[in-house]
Amino acid sequence: MGSSPCHPDPLRGAADQGDSANPTRGLGLLTYTSRWSTFRTIASDRSSRTDPAPRLIAGTAVACALMASACSGEVADDAVQRQLSEDILVNADIWDEEPKILGAGLGFTDINGVPGLDVDDLESSERLTRLAGGAWSDPTCASDEEPAIGHYTSTITPEGVALTFGKETYFADGYPVEFSWPYLPSTLDPTDFALTLNTGEVITPEVSSIVPNWELNERSTAVIFGQFGNRLDPSSDGLIWPVSIEIVEDDTPLTLVGPGGQTVSAVGMTYQSPPPSSYTKPDVSPADRGGPQLVAAKLTRMSTLGEGWDGGPRVLTGSTPNDGVTLYGDDAEYRLRVFTSGGMTRNGVQGLTPDDFEDYFRVRAVADDGTEVLLTETGVDYAINGGTVRVVGLADLGTASDAYDDCYLEDRDNQIDIILSGDDAAVRAITHAEIPSTDGYLPLYNPGGPGNAPTPGVRYSAGTPPISQEVWVTLDDPQTVTYP
Repeated sequence: MGSSPCHPDPLRGAADQGDSANPTRGLGLLTYTSRWSTFRTIASDRSSRTDPAPRLIAGTAVACALMASACSGEVADDAVQRQLSEDILVNADIWDEEPKILGAGLGFTDINGVPGLDVDDLESSERLTRLAGGAWSDPTCASDEEPAIGHYTSTITPEGVALTFGKETYFADGYPVEFSWPYLPSTLDPTDFALTLNTGEVITPEVSSIVPNWELNERSTAVIFGQFGNRLDPSSDGLIWPVSIEIVEDDTPLTLVGPGGQTVSAVGMTYQSPPPSSYTKPDVSPADRGGPQLVAAKLTRMSTLGEGWDGGPRVLTGSTPNDGVTLYGDDAEYRLRVFTSGGMTRNGVQGLTPDDFEDYFRVRAVADDGTEVLLTETGVDYAINGGTVRVVGLADLGTASDAYDDCYLEDRDNQIDIILSGDDAAVRAITHAEIPSTDGYLPLYNPGGPGNAPTPGVRYSAGTPPISQEVWVTLDDPQTVTYP
C-alpha cells in the first residue's frame, strides 16, 4: 500500500515530526519499518478497491468504527467529529467531590491503526492482526448471525481511528484517562496532555476522543492514542512506559464540569501512572497482574436520564439502548456503576454480556451489626438490616437479547452497571464492588488482551488482579450534572 491522501505513508509522517513521533517506540515484534513494508505487501490491493460499501465494526477498543475500502470518507468523518464535540452533559456522573484525575495508564499497544483489515478477507486480516501483535479470536455465533471484523479482533484500522478520533494513526498505543468530573468535549484535544516516559522524554498524543464514553451521562474518560511504550515485562531492560501524565494549557484548555454546572480548568492536574506494566508475565501471582483496575464505584437509584444519545452519530449507537430499565424493566431499582481504568472484556475481544455477573463480579455489604454479606448470585434475595437486596444483572453493555454469544455487540466503554432491586435499608449496606479474578472468578482484560486464540510467543496485556473498590453511596443525592 503506497502513500495517498487517504493512506499517507506513516514513515514519512513520523520523520517529519521528529523524535517525538519515533515509530519504533511501541513495537516489540518487528521494527516499524519492516512491519510497514510487510503490511504494504499483504494489503497492496486494498487502497485501490472500488467497493464503496462501508462496514460497521463492532466491539473495537474505541467502540465502533466505519470500514471503507479506501477512505472512511472525509465528509462522514467531519460530521461525526462535529457531533462528538458538542458540549452536552445529561445526568452525567460525578465520581468524587473534588476535580482530579482518578486513573490513567497504557493499556493496549500497537493495535490502533492497522491497515488492511476487512471482514471479507479474514485470512489476510488475521495475518495482519497477528503481525501487529493484536489478538485474533474465533467467534461462536448463532447460525443466522454474521460476525463483523470487530468480533474477530479489537485491532482497529486507520480509517476507523479517523472516524472517531479525527485522523488516522498507525500502530498506535491506547491510553485512557479517567476524571472525577465529566468534561466539555469541545475542549478535548491531544495537546491537552503531556506524558513523561521513564526515559525522560515528554510525548504529546497523536489523537484524542470521548469515544467510547460518548453517552450523555458518561463523558468522564478521555482516550488518547500515540507512541507511548512497549510490551516488555516490568523487570526487563529496555522497558518504555509513561510514568506520569499532566494536563497542560493549549488554545482550548480542557474544562471539567462539576456540581451545579460549575466549570473548572483541568490544566495542572497530574497523575502518576501505576507501576509498569500492563504486560506482566502470564505466570505472575494474581495480585501482581498488570491488568485494568476500578477507579471508582457509585450507588444510585436507577435513572435512564442521559442514557444513550438521541440524534447522536449512528455509527456509535448500535449497542444502545443498554440501560437497566430497558433490559430488566421494573426490577431495575438501583444502579451500582463501576468506573474502570480500561475497557473490561472477557478476553480482549469478546465483550461482557448482561448475564456475566456471577463469573466476574461480587458485591460486598456490611449489616448494622457488623455481619458481612457477599452478593455472589443473581436472582437471590439477600437479607440485610431487615430488608433484602437482589442482584438483577449487568447493564450498560449492549441491547437486550434472548440469548448471548460471541456476536453480541457491547459498547466496551469505561462504565459497567450492576443492577439491583430491593429495600433501601439493605441496599445502603453495600460497601464494595469487587472483581475477585481468582478462586473460580475469571479475570477481565482491556482491548490488548489475548482473545481466545492467542499467538504463541506474543505478550498480551494482562488480566485483572483481585479488585475491591469502595462504593460511594449516593441514594439521597445522585451526584450528577447536566450542562448547559
